[in-house]
Amino acid sequence: MQIGAVFCSCAGQITEKIDFNELRNLISDQVAWVEKFELACSTEAQQKLIELLAKRKPEGLIMFACSPQNKGSLFKRIAIQSEINPYMVNIVNIREQIAWVTEHRKSALKKTYSVFRGTLDRLKRQKPLFDKEFPVCTDIMIVGGGIAGIKAAISLSKAGRKVYLVEKKLSLGGKVVKYEKIFPDLVCGPCMLHPVVEEVLNSNIDLRLNSELKELKGYYGSLFVKIVSRPIYVNPKKCIGCSACEEICPVQAIKVDTMSLPVIAKIDFNKCLSFKGQNCDNCVKKCPVHETINFNATESEEILKVGAVIRATGFELMDCSQIPELGYKRFQNVYNALEFEEILNSDGPTKGELITEDGDIPQRIVIIHCVGSLDDEYFPYCSKICCQYAFKFNRVIKQSLPQVECIHFVKEIALPGKNAYKLYLQAIKDPLTKILRYQTLKDLRVDKEDSLIVSFKNNQIPCDIIVLCPAVVSDKKMEDASGVFLTGSAKEAMTIQEAITDAMAQTGEIFLSLKESRTITKEPFIAKIDNNKCSSCGICLSQCPYMAVEIENNKPKIIEILCEGCGICVASCPSIAIQLDGYSDEEILSEIDGILKGIDEISYGSNSV
Repeated sequence: MQIGAVFCSCAGQITEKIDFNELRNLISDQVAWVEKFELACSTEAQQKLIELLAKRKPEGLIMFACSPQNKGSLFKRIAIQSEINPYMVNIVNIREQIAWVTEHRKSALKKTYSVFRGTLDRLKRQKPLFDKEFPVCTDIMIVGGGIAGIKAAISLSKAGRKVYLVEKKLSLGGKVVKYEKIFPDLVCGPCMLHPVVEEVLNSNIDLRLNSELKELKGYYGSLFVKIVSRPIYVNPKKCIGCSACEEICPVQAIKVDTMSLPVIAKIDFNKCLSFKGQNCDNCVKKCPVHETINFNATESEEILKVGAVIRATGFELMDCSQIPELGYKRFQNVYNALEFEEILNSDGPTKGELITEDGDIPQRIVIIHCVGSLDDEYFPYCSKICCQYAFKFNRVIKQSLPQVECIHFVKEIALPGKNAYKLYLQAIKDPLTKILRYQTLKDLRVDKEDSLIVSFKNNQIPCDIIVLCPAVVSDKKMEDASGVFLTGSAKEAMTIQEAITDAMAQTGEIFLSLKESRTITKEPFIAKIDNNKCSSCGICLSQCPYMAVEIENNKPKIIEILCEGCGICVASCPSIAIQLDGYSDEEILSEIDGILKGIDEISYGSNSV
């Protein structure tokens, strides 16, 4: 094998400790040729290096240079342009690992030679490898049917992509459905959602309600996802929400949910006579749309192949009961923000009438900001949207009950953007609205006597309703996989418009990069199983972090497109039946043996220094 060597002085950073002429004298009889470059990665040197390699056409090349993590991809490209197999180029890192950390020049030269000998012996046993190409899948799965997920699904579907929209609930729209008035302009949330939900229902989007993503493996362009779909007894694409079934049901087991989108009938499994074995199909007969209700629906599980997954799973609110001093779940009339949104909703439990749980009209309402936010004990970040919706509450309360006193307890006030101040300015101009600043939540305590009482700085403030604005917590159940994109509030707290904008940005990136004509190029470091040695113990199956091993005909098989060449299966196989291309036992052991021989030669042999 003809092997050449290139030495890069790295603008003096390497030659400060390693003399090129001395190294060349040591290795010249072991390689076909040795050439020196002052800075091999410079534009001028790259072209000269390409010309040199194209002329000499070495079967293997040793690069004395910096870390392959730094310039490995560049030297790989140079090899390809020179028509040399890039996997026959081995880089000896003599900058970071030797020149920068070795005090004496003699010691640096010895280290360089010993590492060279190991690299040389390994290179002699290497075989040319070639990148593997796999076709990409352009189908997209979106997990989460809130506003960000819906917008992403519609955008990609209109662009001609196959889209799966997976939502774990029986309705779309996420939390926005509950927002009858959205800051800063108090527009109607359901009104904004209704046309886009209708667009989903009347599109080619493969909608999976009452479904969850249970397993995901693979990477960008080729992902395998397992979806579990629980039965939906009412087809959301057919139900028109007419309530005919609701009126005919003898046990009120079917009801049209007006606070969800689409507005469709939902069946209470525990009440329905049909599920109790009785012969009742009144709702099926009464329904004006044929085959809308199906009592024979069953749970299903399927594995789908997609190119990318967009997680638009939104956010959750911190559980306020973690701070018992604030009275949540201990006293009536203490609500978190989402619960208060439902109370204000005209389809909510009180039909939008703002009353206490005893049915009284409140005289004073307390709104506590930053519950768990900006707090090292809970969540140290600002939840960003809380101040805006808190002052929205103030405005909505005043629209229906102008005589109510509103007291805001704030730690900080965050109102980013040119429109966010609108509701705040309206609040501070109201003589019945007060803003009090606290330092920590320990400054506040909620008790109950004749009414709720907030203790603050030796003052006791009676009130009728308390609204807590908890920390916004993004989705923590994120798969660590290539090809999974987060969007909207699954990333961090966002306003509705910000979530939509983020979703559009993500869909644009995916659309441009996942094209029909594209292929996935993978490095050839892929494990291979020798079935003649394999005992089918299954250890590799359990150890693979990428789920790239499957059982076929009672034998494990490597799914090449999923294998990332980590080598865990190789190390864990008790039968030594698995090898990794580019990292065979022969290659690794020869490198170790070469280093040891190099140490002997440079210290005691003919090349002694």
